[in-house]
Amino acid sequence: MKLWNRAAVALKDGPSLIAADDILTAAVVKATSHDELSIDTESAQFIYRHVLSSPSSLKHLVSLISSRVKRTRSWAVALKGLMLMHGFFLCKTTVAESIGRLPFDLSSFGEGSSRIMSKSGGFNLFVRAYFAFLDRRSILFHDGNRHRYNEESSVLIRLVIIRKMQIIVDSLIRIKPIGENMNIPLINEAMENVISEIMEIYGWICRRIAEVLPNVHSKIGKTEADLALKIVSKSTKQGGELKKYFEFCKDLGVSNAQEIPNFVRIPEADVIHLDELVRTSEIDSCEEGVEKTEIVEEDEEEEEIETKPELVSDLITLDHDEEAPASPPRVVVVDIPDLISF
Repeated sequence: MKLWNRAAVALKDGPSLIAADDILTAAVVKATSHDELSIDTESAQFIYRHVLSSPSSLKHLVSLISSRVKRTRSWAVALKGLMLMHGFFLCKTTVAESIGRLPFDLSSFGEGSSRIMSKSGGFNLFVRAYFAFLDRRSILFHDGNRHRYNEESSVLIRLVIIRKMQIIVDSLIRIKPIGENMNIPLINEAMENVISEIMEIYGWICRRIAEVLPNVHSKIGKTEADLALKIVSKSTKQGGELKKYFEFCKDLGVSNAQEIPNFVRIPEADVIHLDELVRTSEIDSCEEGVEKTEIVEEDEEEEEIETKPELVSDLITLDHDEEAPASPPRVVVVDIPDLISF
């Protein structure tokens, strides 16, 4: 069977290897081969070392990967292309932030064939979920060059970035292999990438929540208080979802998910404090609205119009593609796992 698989792979990838006019093109073909059983780690590592030593080569490599992925109907080639792209972020090369939206679209990969009849239906779903995550991640980190999280950023900007990172985590835990035929080394390696990304991003979220919550006080606006409460509420829910996801990956045999991280809780006092801030802000907003109808200076009115809508339209586009978004709860929920402790 292995011999037949090698012969089939050689037949499919041979012409592309023969046509490769440089060592990088050949490495991309090998790293994104049609072999459904394994991945050419050596070729992938060669590509990453090349990018780290010569960042300017990334654009050419992305073009090569894109060309390879766009014209394939093989889930293995598509998945390996995504994993190769993901690796640019995982190997910490800052030039990866320049990619932005992925130059190919796998959002409907394999939809032409029947999910029931096709043996590759589960793999196609996996590819689409992986693409949805990676495309969103790449866009966010590219946008982050304009609104980078740092101590000088406003509370609102920091909260928005945290919220968007929570949405990235949501897209990560949607990546799941279904079916016994998907318990193969290539899928397990992809899942290892997913777990590594979750650990890094969710750890970042936890640290940033701890930093920004003390800055959410009675003098900030309703938008900030409301968003902070939504972040805490989402973190409560997401902590439980992540625990289940890690348990699923552990049962699957994913190597870096064998130890499930400990989860800690957001103090009840912090949740109550945020809830009170939102309620107070709503009351204050109503009172201020009545006063402003009586006396409003023109220059102050113009300043509000210039700043608020601009910030909202640029940054607060968070939940347009979330499933069944819910309004921030007004009830305190405790005793649910929340933040990861490393």
